[in-house]
Amino acid sequence: MSKLGDVDPREVQMLQQYLNEISKEAEAYSSQLQILESRRLESISAIETLNSFSESPDNTILLQIGGGASVRVKIEEPEKVLLNIGSDVFVEKNCQDSGAYLKDRVKELEVLEQKISATIGQLNKQAGDIAKKIEASYKQLQSENAES
Repeated sequence: MSKLGDVDPREVQMLQQYLNEISKEAEAYSSQLQILESRRLESISAIETLNSFSESPDNTILLQIGGGASVRVKIEEPEKVLLNIGSDVFVEKNCQDSGAYLKDRVKELEVLEQKISATIGQLNKQAGDIAKKIEASYKQLQSENAES
């Protein structure tokens, strides 16, 4: 049978701290995942809006201004789209090239989302393994105390 000294309280404490760190890291990755999802959905929405330019003969579209409110606006130059390519640098492209650029961005974001999701899965598995070790240590300690 095991002895009372088999369960090291310092090891259990270190495992608990490690579990807390993993949980914080998983939360940070989850926040990143939400941001990427939001950007991906915005890009998809922009693609749909660009596609609607060709469907509207008078170049009028519905522009969401926030809070559930929208206004109808007439696009003066529908073939001139300004794209933010990063670091607040904008380039002017036509609708078709802008749509292609945004589709590529959506694909990149999907790849990043998959990588982050996989990382979150690995962290959750590690957390589960550590939690099992902590639980096993507590059970061992309880059974040792019951035998004493």
